[in-house]
Amino acid sequence: MNAVNDSPRPAGPARSVPERLLPELPNAELKLAMAASGALFSGYVLVHMLGNLKVYQGAEKFDAYAEFLRTAGAPVLPRGTVLWAARGVLAGGLVVHVGAAAVLTARSWAANGTLLPRTGRRPRGRRRSPWTVAKRSMRSTGGVLGLFTLFHVLDLTLGARPAAARGFEHGSAHANLVASLSRPPVAAAYALSMAALAAHLVHGIPEIANDLGVAGDRRRLRIAANAFGAAVAAGNTTIPVAVLTRAVR
Repeated sequence: MNAVNDSPRPAGPARSVPERLLPELPNAELKLAMAASGALFSGYVLVHMLGNLKVYQGAEKFDAYAEFLRTAGAPVLPRGTVLWAARGVLAGGLVVHVGAAAVLTARSWAANGTLLPRTGRRPRGRRRSPWTVAKRSMRSTGGVLGLFTLFHVLDLTLGARPAAARGFEHGSAHANLVASLSRPPVAAAYALSMAALAAHLVHGIPEIANDLGVAGDRRRLRIAANAFGAAVAAGNTTIPVAVLTRAVR
């Protein structure tokens, strides 16, 4: 999903680690891999947000939803099988997405001497559009989301201190969520991460459609991406606000 030259990578003695691991894949295939994994994560963040909003239904229903995720497929399958399979798919998608991005970044640097897309000189006094800002910040917002995901797993999945709140208890999803977001720095970081997610989706979704060959009106696609990114980010951001204002407790 990055604007890079599709010509073969330049020859040179120094190559990045991702380049050495995936030396023969052309840029077009790497972009396709990023698009496919990006589509996977776009669907996931929507489903995850809808699940998160169940927190407004109270502790009993939210904990029941969390237990359903852990027991999906039972008794045909052992407890946790479906959940861990989903986690495996997401982990694989993350490796593909980050790996392809790293290779494309290395090739862009080698070819252009910069990590930013080449653009014409901006007229004096004219501000960059939000679309341009989102496009130029894909790597930084991706890094923010990576750090947020790591913290989120340590906090609410593993219950590892100091990421997790004191009194974390496995199986008490509602209480753990409220305790975590009751910490103002964590709530603020959560909200900022949702802003990064929105920016990533706003530019990423049209690029996914383009790389997967999905035809359509570019303007309408951007509007849809804006709406999708804003909806997912806003839905998730209401939760720390609700916890801090004690609307959810």
